[in-house]
Amino acid sequence: MNTIIVHSLTCAVALACAVASHAASETDQAASQHSLIGVAGSSNDQARIAHSDSHWFPKAGLGMFIHWGLASVSGNVDLSWGMMKNTPWDAGQNNRNKLAPAEYFAMAKRFNPANYHPERWLKAAKEAGFGYAVLTTRHHEGFAMWPSKFGDFNTRNYMGGRDLVREYVKACRKVGMRVGFYYSPPDWYREREYQSWGWDTKGTPESPHLGLNWEPLAALPKRPVDFEDKHVAYVNGQLTELLTKYGPIDYLWFDGSAGPKVLSQDQIRKLQPNIIINDRQHGFGDVATSAYEYKVPTTRPAGWWEHCFSMVGAWGYTKPETFAPTSQLIERIGQVRAMGGNVLANYAPRPDGEMPDGFYKQMEELKAWHKQTNSGITK
Repeated sequence: MNTIIVHSLTCAVALACAVASHAASETDQAASQHSLIGVAGSSNDQARIAHSDSHWFPKAGLGMFIHWGLASVSGNVDLSWGMMKNTPWDAGQNNRNKLAPAEYFAMAKRFNPANYHPERWLKAAKEAGFGYAVLTTRHHEGFAMWPSKFGDFNTRNYMGGRDLVREYVKACRKVGMRVGFYYSPPDWYREREYQSWGWDTKGTPESPHLGLNWEPLAALPKRPVDFEDKHVAYVNGQLTELLTKYGPIDYLWFDGSAGPKVLSQDQIRKLQPNIIINDRQHGFGDVATSAYEYKVPTTRPAGWWEHCFSMVGAWGYTKPETFAPTSQLIERIGQVRAMGGNVLANYAPRPDGEMPDGFYKQMEELKAWHKQTNSGITK
């Protein structure tokens, strides 16, 4: 066989193996994170709305995930997970990409998105073929991006009460994007005194738990007897705000669980009759997402499902600003749509609220691809 062909085949196989290895690593990372935050595994329970090909979700095909929060201020730590020391998926970093929780939470004082104009980047996404968006209204870090009356770690106590969620919703509607809210029932700010900030610590002299400054702890303080009830009341209060303050919301994207006392899907639908809900809080939902983070199935799943992954490395904003090639997103769209799923591709604004230049470049490339191939995202 021609040596050039042999070399090309060898390179292709090596590249395929490298991609498969990276995908497996990302899948393992997702599984580890899901275990810690209590992501509910999907059950066989039926979704609460009738699936229909005429619904906006299966027609949309491509959604924009927007991970944004306090970590963007540092630019060196991933959203929320940057507080957790010695995570196995970051072993090669030797904790260089970490920040002790006390310092991380203090970034709320410096979080000042003076250049936050979501209409600009949502318009670019819409023109590139994205049909819906999902913003992190509150990640595990606990900082709520709106002036919530529940808890004391939100824009009501910072930024003079600016409502970043309202600005996002308004921009979505103006450019014609469906509105999605990401919400994390776990809240590490409320848990800050009661959980270890070291990954998989045992509370032994050899593996001590770590405190807010990563100081070794002989033992973790016990949660108050009423802690869980108060936490559920807090979560339900924030969810009610999100579902009643901003008009019709199209998609509620839970990440993790706070147990069975969180608003049921029936209760959520009383507030938002036309909303769709994913499966990570209740163990079932209209959209299956738990099994498809960084993972594309080998056989077509039943019902609606969604494959999420980040186009910028970490979930949140980090420097240097890097982007996976547009060709990777296009390939993923082809794979997922062929099996009836949606792609939820993640991007991360800078701390000032603007998207990196690479985002706009990628949106132009995706827009040109649609025009050249005369293809749409929908089936």
